[in-house]
Amino acid sequence: MAEFTLPKNSVLTQGQTYQAPEGATQVRRFEVYRWDPDTGENPRIDVFELDMEHCGPMVLDAILQIKNSIDSSLAFRRSCREGVCGSCAMNINGKNTLACTKAIDDYPGTIKIFPLPHLQVVKDLVPDMTHFYAQYASIEPWIETQTPAPADSERLQSKE
Repeated sequence: MAEFTLPKNSVLTQGQTYQAPEGATQVRRFEVYRWDPDTGENPRIDVFELDMEHCGPMVLDAILQIKNSIDSSLAFRRSCREGVCGSCAMNINGKNTLACTKAIDDYPGTIKIFPLPHLQVVKDLVPDMTHFYAQYASIEPWIETQTPAPADSERLQSKE
């Protein structure tokens, strides 16, 4: 498990267990960190058993399956599904990684999914990106030109 800071005055507890459907033959077990600040309850670990016959090959596919079929209240970030944007970054079996690029088959046994350990949690697997975006803006990652933009056209890049 990843070392991360729990919300103030809280203890990690065991949550609900959602069994795989009857007759499922390819069952995988996922332990997912859950916390909703609006309820005032302690964070918990919910256990989801998924039939892999109805799930895609990546960890993000399993999380989407959980949200779409079992518990629609599960909160997480995702966007490109191609390992480019970093939205689905989370801690999977103790390593910070992108859920969209990690195959379920890469992990033997139970897969443990936690939020990123170095960021505060907004809800469930959603990290608070406020500090990140403040740092990003402070370095001004854009080009500033000395000439005004053309009034009736867009600024084109040179070939150099």
